Amino acid sequence: MADRTASRALQQRLSAIVDALGAENVGADEKELWLEPKGGSGLQIRLGGDVHGRRYDRSANFAISYAGNEPISPAFRHALDRIKVMDDSPIDGAADAFATAAKAVADRFVTTAPVAAAKVERANVPGLDTVVVVGGGTAGYFAALALKREFPDVDVTLIESSKIPVIGVGEATTTLMPPFLHVQLGLDIVELYRDVRPTWKMGIKFDWGLPGDYYFNYPFGNGNPVEAYAHDGHINDQSLCSLMMSADRAPIVLDDDGEPVSLLEHMPYAYHLENESFVAHLAKCARRAGIRHLDAEIETVVPTADRESVDRLILDDGRELRADLYVDASGFRALLIEKALGSSFISYASSLFCDTAVVAEVPRRGPIQPYTTAQTMDAGWCWRIPVEDEDHRGYVFSSAHLTVDEARDEMRAKNPDMGDTWTVRFRSGRHEEFWKGNTVAVGNAYGFVEPLESTALHMVVAEMRVLIRCLRSAADGRCDRAFANESVGSHWDYLRWFLGMHYRFNRKSDSDFWRTCRDTVDVSGIEPMLERFRREGPVMEGGISPQDIPDPVFNYHGVVTMLLGQQVPCPRPTRTWLSKAAWDARVAESRKLMGRALDQAQALDLLRQRPEMLASLIGPNSKSWIVCRSAQAEYVKVPGFWAHGGKGDEAPTSEAPAPRESKEEVVPYSHLLDSVAPPLDVG
Repeated sequence: MADRTASRALQQRLSAIVDALGAENVGADEKELWLEPKGGSGLQIRLGGDVHGRRYDRSANFAISYAGNEPISPAFRHALDRIKVMDDSPIDGAADAFATAAKAVADRFVTTAPVAAAKVERANVPGLDTVVVVGGGTAGYFAALALKREFPDVDVTLIESSKIPVIGVGEATTTLMPPFLHVQLGLDIVELYRDVRPTWKMGIKFDWGLPGDYYFNYPFGNGNPVEAYAHDGHINDQSLCSLMMSADRAPIVLDDDGEPVSLLEHMPYAYHLENESFVAHLAKCARRAGIRHLDAEIETVVPTADRESVDRLILDDGRELRADLYVDASGFRALLIEKALGSSFISYASSLFCDTAVVAEVPRRGPIQPYTTAQTMDAGWCWRIPVEDEDHRGYVFSSAHLTVDEARDEMRAKNPDMGDTWTVRFRSGRHEEFWKGNTVAVGNAYGFVEPLESTALHMVVAEMRVLIRCLRSAADGRCDRAFANESVGSHWDYLRWFLGMHYRFNRKSDSDFWRTCRDTVDVSGIEPMLERFRREGPVMEGGISPQDIPDPVFNYHGVVTMLLGQQVPCPRPTRTWLSKAAWDARVAESRKLMGRALDQAQALDLLRQRPEMLASLIGPNSKSWIVCRSAQAEYVKVPGFWAHGGKGDEAPTSEAPAPRESKEEVVPYSHLLDSVAPPLDVG
């Protein structure tokens, strides 16, 4: 009877919190209840039943934390205050009753407001019956598949010409890609691995920063570059992921019995993709989804008289097409948004000097590296994207400092066995409008910043989320184009400053190009944050709020990683969460684990033999980082270092704190997957 009473009281308490925060996407397991407050910009709050367990703060009955790599946000602090006010008195037996009460609350939420049902009800957008996507390639197919998946009753047509070949270069992506492909688009993960044969990207290795053999890792997922920098003077040991990058190891290890244990569920990763096979796979998925395909060239785009919308398209065979919504995925040509509708182009040339790339394939020597490489060159940099059969390399350079022939010669001197080259010219910048009249522009048709952080497909995913969100919320067919234009435009502008920072502080080379970069690259959009970093070190929020950093991957954590990685002078942190001895022990244990990890070729072969290991990542009972946040899956479920440390928790000290219980005991190596908590003044 007492247990039932405690469960009922706890259920009422949890229900009141959920309702007060206007929560969405509520879920629970036996240890935690998680929820997203309305208006929380993707914030996920987690309430744990063990009030003494790992947390940012605690109320009377719950341990409180949140998922994500962002600094502590105002939205979280507001929600935290409300939770503590509402949960202000202990309930006898709360810990034992938590699992039952949390499940009841989550079940109630699902039954009263199922997400799937809500999407079906809102799938019909007034005035949206037909969509025409202009341009194939990855961006065009992403747009077509996303719109058809979200609005299945809409007639979606994609136009591309077989006369324009797909360039078979490698595509590097970010951690937005697996959730987008396998959750938002619903693409089968086993089929993708069979058809496309992707390799894993766990981050970027920068041959960058200081002269000589110096390099640094920019790993995905949870990591603590500040703690690493304070103890080691560099950031390469900041996380298990970073150590795996340095050792060319994959996130599958062997246990004491020689059985494989997959860490893919808990370690965020991206894909390296061979473009030609990937686009062919997307085309197959589009046919299966009922997307109409036209092999044709567009002869003329006819705008309306005021040049505010597209009236119709005239194809090379004389056919005419009209649609309620046009998606310009025509690449750098920008056939609709610029040539037909006259949207002006905003150049980023004062921040990003490179405008040309020489591209080639190189036979792979050694293991398949689990990262993209960015190698400093005389007038720019060279990427390495490893796929299973070869490496794809591309020298991105400034044509004001180097000719194509000179770039090819420099590239071949460092890659003597590379194959034939081809040249890609581009401009960095964006258009004034993302959405003008009845036309939206995605991918290179809207904007492009050079490929230093693999932002091209990353931004297509971000653009489609904004478009779909606006279409869903359209009132009487009127979409908030102003919001969409501001949201997408400011996101691209931030990437301009973020990438400019890479050039401003790189001292690897003393060539004329790099001296010019250090002297003149425009980073004015984030200069206050950079100045504060130089003055005070990596402090809370870098002098700006998390809302001013619109990118979930390249956030303030990413800024700190790049600045510390490039050894930009700043005060070294004087307080750490772990003592030097405890930190060294953690790193040594991680290195020991490397001896059990497979290399990428071995791991990929294993998954082909055991496809159920792949399928479990996105199955109905999966708790992987890919599915745990659905469309917002870039925030991982394994707690990030921003989520811990603070009032109500152990104070940072020069000595190692008492060991804390693992957040999820079933997670193998969870103490290594979780990074340490940061000092209060740096996180």
